[in-house]
Amino acid sequence: MSMTSMIGKAVGLGSVGLGASAIFRYQQILQREEQLPSKAHPLLPGVANSNSSNGKKNAIVIGGGVVGVTAAYKLALAGHSVALLEPRSEPGQECSACAAGGMQRSNPTVDKDTWMAVLQSIAPWKSGSGDFKFFHIDWWKTLSDPLFARWIFTFTRTSLFPGPEQQDKQQQMLAFTKYAVEDMVKMMKDPNDNMAVKSGFNPRGSLNLSYQQPAQTKTVSHPSGSIKRAVEPVQELINDQITEQEPSIIFQTVKPTTAKFQYESCAASSERFTQELAQRCKDLGVTFLYDTTVKAIQVDQKDNSTNNNNNNKPRISQLVTNRGVVHVPENTDVVVAAGAWVPHVLALLDLYAPVYPLKGYAMSVSAKDALASNKLLKEQDLPSRIVSDKYMFTSRLGDEIRITSIGEFSGWSTVPNQSVEAEVRREAVRQFPQLQSLIEKAPTRCGHRPYVSDGILLLGRADTHENLLVSCGPGSNGWKLAMGSGEVIQRLVSGDTEEQISQDLGFDVRTFSPGNGRVSKAPLFAKLCRARWDL
Repeated sequence: MSMTSMIGKAVGLGSVGLGASAIFRYQQILQREEQLPSKAHPLLPGVANSNSSNGKKNAIVIGGGVVGVTAAYKLALAGHSVALLEPRSEPGQECSACAAGGMQRSNPTVDKDTWMAVLQSIAPWKSGSGDFKFFHIDWWKTLSDPLFARWIFTFTRTSLFPGPEQQDKQQQMLAFTKYAVEDMVKMMKDPNDNMAVKSGFNPRGSLNLSYQQPAQTKTVSHPSGSIKRAVEPVQELINDQITEQEPSIIFQTVKPTTAKFQYESCAASSERFTQELAQRCKDLGVTFLYDTTVKAIQVDQKDNSTNNNNNNKPRISQLVTNRGVVHVPENTDVVVAAGAWVPHVLALLDLYAPVYPLKGYAMSVSAKDALASNKLLKEQDLPSRIVSDKYMFTSRLGDEIRITSIGEFSGWSTVPNQSVEAEVRREAVRQFPQLQSLIEKAPTRCGHRPYVSDGILLLGRADTHENLLVSCGPGSNGWKLAMGSGEVIQRLVSGDTEEQISQDLGFDVRTFSPGNGRVSKAPLFAKLCRARWDL
C-alpha cells in the first residue's frame, strides 16, 4: 500500500471516529435536555400578562452585560415590558468588567494589517521570543473547534480579499460609533444625572504612545484592528511634550518618542456603568433573572394563513432554562445580547453566528492605595487618562487604575493562563514601574470580546425567526456602542423600519443586520458545534 493511500485511509478512519464521537456527544446533550426542569418559570408576570392594546410590546433580553442591560434600559424607557436573563449572579461581570473603558469615536477595522498582526503573534516560531505579544492562542481548543475554523476563514477572507462593500460598511460603522458615543457622553455630562460619578467618567482624553521614530511609526494602534477610521481630533506630541502632557510616564526606562493625543475622547468604567444602569432598569420595572442559563429553545412554526406578513418564519415560543421554562407569549421579541456567548445561544436554534471569543486580561489598582503605599508618589505620578500603546491600555476611572491587554483565542474559559498573566504583569510594570508593588498583587480578571469575523457589528432583526433580534460585537467597541445599540433595538421592537431608523439617526442600520446570511441557518454545523462544546 502506498504512503498516500495509507494517509488517506488514516484520515478517513479519523473522520469516521470524530463523526461517531460527535453523534454520541450530541445524543448525550439531547438526553440532558429531556431532564431539564419543565415547570414554568415563575418570575415573568409582567411579560406574561402584558398585551399590545397600548401599542407596547414584550421583550426578553438574553445577556446581562453592558449591551444587554442597555438594551433593556432603552426598551423600558420606551414603555415596553422587559425581562432579562443572565447566567451570573450580577450584571456586567464578564467582558463588561474587563473593558478598558475607552469611548473614542474611532473604529478598529479588519484588514491586512490586522490579519498580519494575528498571524505574527500566534505563529509558533514567535513563542519564547521575549517580545510582549498581544495575540495568544490555545491550539487544541481552537483547532478542534469547528466554529473557529469557520470564523478564521471568514476573518481571513475579509482581511485579505475585502469586497467592494466593505469600505462603505466601515464608514457606516464610524457614523454609528459617533452617534453611540455622543449619546453616552450626553448622559455622562447631564448635570442632573450622576452617572458620571457612578461610572468614573474621565473626559481628559487618550494618549497613544509610540517608541519608534516618526518615520517608523505604524498606523496600527491596537492589534485587534487598524485604527484607520476616526473622527477624534488628534494632537501629535514628541519627546518632552509627551511627559508634559502625562507626567506619569516619566518613570519608564525607555521613553516614548511620539504620541497621539485624542484630547476630546473620554472613558468610564463599563462595569460600574452596567451596574448603575441595571438598578435604573429595576426602577423602570425590568425583571432580572440571574443565575439563569438558556439550555434549549423551542419554536412554533407559524401558519401562513394567520399572518401573511411573516413569510411563515418560526417563532420562538419557549426558553428552556436551568431554572424552568420561560414561555414567550405572542407580541414578545427575544433579544440575544449575550456577547461572546451569542454563538452558543443561536446554536440552540440551529443557527451560525460569525462570532468567536477573544479573551482579554484586566487588573485594577487603587490610586488611593498607590499614594498610601509610597509617600514619595504624588497624584501627578499616577495615570490621569487613558494611556496606551499597541498592546496595553491603562485607564484612570475615578480611583481605579485599570490595566487591560491581550487577545487570546482559547475558547470560552475565563480562567487566566498563568504564563500570559505573568507576561501582562511584566509589561504593566515596564510601563508604570512606580505601581509595581500593587500590580504584582492585583487580581486578574478575564472576559471575552465577541469578535465578529468581518469587524462589523451584528445588530438588528434576524431573518430566520419572526421574533429574534441580535445585538453583538464587533469585538473591541461593544461597550461604547451600547447606548446606540440599545436605541436601535428599541426602535425595531417599537415597530420602526430600518429605513426610518437610518433616516432618523444618520447611518444605514441595514449595514449591521444579522440578515443577508451573516446569521444563517446551519443545522448540521450547529449540532457539530454543540457536540464539540458539550452544550
